[in-house]
Amino acid sequence: MLSLPSLHGKIITADCLHTVPDVAQTILEKGGNYCLQVKNNKNYLFAPIQKAFPKKPPGYGPPEKGHGRIEQRAVLVKPTNAMKSSFPHARSIIAVYSKGTRGGKPYKNIRYYISSLMPESRSLSRWGELIRGHWGGVENRNHWSRDAVWLEDKTRSRNFNLVGNLTVIRNALLSIVAEHREQYGSLPAFIEALRENKSEAYRLVTTPL
Repeated sequence: MLSLPSLHGKIITADCLHTVPDVAQTILEKGGNYCLQVKNNKNYLFAPIQKAFPKKPPGYGPPEKGHGRIEQRAVLVKPTNAMKSSFPHARSIIAVYSKGTRGGKPYKNIRYYISSLMPESRSLSRWGELIRGHWGGVENRNHWSRDAVWLEDKTRSRNFNLVGNLTVIRNALLSIVAEHREQYGSLPAFIEALRENKSEAYRLVTTPL
């Protein structure tokens, strides 16, 4: 089992790759709470959660501009329990609705989450901030690097130790990248340069940070 520090007082957010009972149980045993995304690759979770929410929310928030798009959002939260959801210590299910325009084209989507936090522990706006914090802080800055360069989303292993060890390696690589990528202009250019110069790649991974 992956060793983790105390998570007391912390809320762990993660995408659907980590929405498995073992991960949730580990977070709880370390004193934390979780808010994990649910997609249809976990249909035993996804189908009941999707059915619990309407296809349209009662209303959307005001339009917000950013990242080349105009978007409106709405958040709905409902109570659940571990027996009903078949997931450890589940207390809430969440639907995040968004609609807007990107590149002049309209879009709509709904994302679903499951959490060990009680529904009433946060206002709807704070639930939205928690989830947006993950996408802004983890997905936008971190996940693209993991997926586009190291193909993390293509990992199909259900071996928790293997997935955890690969995550540690990727985290170490991200630290190395952060120190040196600026001189190359972009992450893909940096990776390509190291492919052409294997001795430099070896030097970087063997030099203490």
